[in-house]
Amino acid sequence: MANVAIQEEMSAAGGSGNLTVRSALRLAWATWVTLLVIPFGLFLVAVWTLMIRDAGPAPHVESQSWFLSASAYLLVVVPASFFWRGRLFKTYWSGHPIAPTKYLYGMVTIWAALEFGGIIALLGCLVDRSLLPNLLPALVAFMFFVTLWPSGKAMVTSVGKAEDASIYEEPR
Repeated sequence: MANVAIQEEMSAAGGSGNLTVRSALRLAWATWVTLLVIPFGLFLVAVWTLMIRDAGPAPHVESQSWFLSASAYLLVVVPASFFWRGRLFKTYWSGHPIAPTKYLYGMVTIWAALEFGGIIALLGCLVDRSLLPNLLPALVAFMFFVTLWPSGKAMVTSVGKAEDASIYEEPR
């Protein structure tokens, strides 16, 4: 869905494959808000489903496979997505703004990694028919996701050399 919107924006920007800063930031906000709503809706579905289940005792499940899978995913893939974004933002560290397309791809990579990890954990709540412990990785993923809203500063701000601590800012 996001790829279709990106391609439409690229064709609207002249077909050259380059996004403008404004269109990249607009797409980033639309993607971020969409990805914000999906786990919230899935959380509501999980709570509603668990709330209306039979009044009998909850099944005792010894397996923690969903919890461990979601936790392992978040521990491996999310740092890898930050590394990938760092590779895309390489010109930012040398003091130059990055291209809007690279900004969008870098941020969507992190958002998708966090989103997928949270969805795995929430699906574990539905499969295990219990909110805990599967809700914990979902909350961690959601908390990281919420703090990474699109600011677009890396596309427009020239921050100087990475070696100069007085003017360098970590990309957001």
